[in-house]
Parts: sequence; structure tokens; C-alpha cells
Amino acid sequence: MALHVTDAPCAVTHRMKGREEEREADVTGRDGNSSDRADQHARVMDETGRNARVLWDYLSLNQPLEESDVIIGLGCHDVRVAERAAELYLEGYAPWLLFTGYLGKQTAGVWTRPEAEVFLDIALNMGVPRSNILLEMAATNTGENIRFCYQVLRDSNVPAVSKLILVQQPFMERRVMATFLHQWPGPKGSTRAIVTSPRSDVSSYPNASVGSQHDLICYMLGVIERIRDYPQRGFQVQQDISPEAMLAYQWFMREGYRPR
Repeated sequence: MALHVTDAPCAVTHRMKGREEEREADVTGRDGNSSDRADQHARVMDETGRNARVLWDYLSLNQPLEESDVIIGLGCHDVRVAERAAELYLEGYAPWLLFTGYLGKQTAGVWTRPEAEVFLDIALNMGVPRSNILLEMAATNTGENIRFCYQVLRDSNVPAVSKLILVQQPFMERRVMATFLHQWPGPKGSTRAIVTSPRSDVSSYPNASVGSQHDLICYMLGVIERIRDYPQRGFQVQQDISPEAMLAYQWFMREGYRPR
């Protein structure tokens, strides 16, 4: 019987070498694609951080503090706002501390008590006397915060307020000021507001309570839209949105982020 040899030794060696070269090329290609994806991811992350800071810097006012007649802590899901307001009271910036808020978009269905009550407990634990704290527990949005606080101050016989400090989240500073300027019920120009917030940076602001960087970006996009749209609805004064902030807003929208 004849013996049929299917592969001569040299042919086998040549074929194995060819297959090894194919595998090496395949691995090199995969590694190249993986490296490209990693570089692209790094570029997106850098661009995300840069644009987030652009929005943060535009929305934060960073106004210098002055002694005032009352400190108003606007309710929200960030208890650092209450801590900042209480801290300012304890540092002597005003003789009265007023917390405002029922339940809003971030606290409804999450908290079981009004925002103002939660903030009250924080201030008391920090040493603020109960006799110097006022509460407004009906407001569910920023405009109501502003208008209802005016009435609480009047009903509580607080002496004429010529200057006040408003405390909110850092990315809400610009919107809070725009809302105050339009909705404070007192005579125009009779009361001056200073807006401040917990001392935080865009990179250190996210935490387990308020959410991730992605959540923060979505909140900031929502604020940008309200600054753009709310003057036409009679909710706040008109403000220019800087070209840099608008470009950052548009970049996030293209990347699939959605305003809250």
C-alpha cells in the first residue's frame, strides 16, 4: 500500500510560520484598536472635565460676603447648603437664619420631611439658637422660595431687610440671583442680595447624596436652559449666556447628556 504524505516537513513549517504571523498581525491590530479606544476615551474624559468646569464657572458668581440682615438657606437635596448657612450665622454675618422649602424635584419621594425642617435640625446640631431660626415650609421651587421668604420675614416682624445672603448649591448661584431680582416682592432696589454656596469645586462636589459627575452635569444643563428660557416665562431677569458656556452646553447635548 502506498503511503501518502499530506505535508512535507518544510511545508508544515512554512504553514505554521504563516499562521503565527497571522496571529501576530491580528493581535497587533487588536492592540492598536484597543489603544485607539483608550486614547479616544481619555480625550472624551478630558473634554468632559473641561466643559463641566466651563459650566460651573459660568453658573457660580463667587460674590464676596458682607454682614447682612438675614441669611436664607434655600432648600434642596444638598445638606451642605444648610451647613454653609449655619456656618455663616455662627460667624456673625446676620442675626437671623431662615430656611425655606417643602419638597422639590430632588427631594420629593426621597425625603419624608420638608427641606426646611431637615435644614433646621442641621443648624441646631451646629449650635444655632432655635430662637434665631425662621422656617418657610411651603415653597416647591426657587421663585416660591424667594416670594414666600419675603412674607415670612414680614409676618415675623423682622426689621426692614436691606441686605440678605442667599445660600444655595454652587451651580445655582446665577439662577438664584436672577430669580431674586425678578421675584422679590419688595420695592425694586430696596433690598440687595448676595448669593453664596458651600465651598466646593466641580470635581469635589459630587457625593453619594447628591449624585455623580454625570448627575451634576445634567443639573447644570438644566440650569442653563432655565436661564435661557425662564425670562420669557416671567420667572427671572434676562441674562447673557457666555459663548463658552453655550458651546459647553451644546457639546454635552451632542454627547447624549440630558438636562434635569
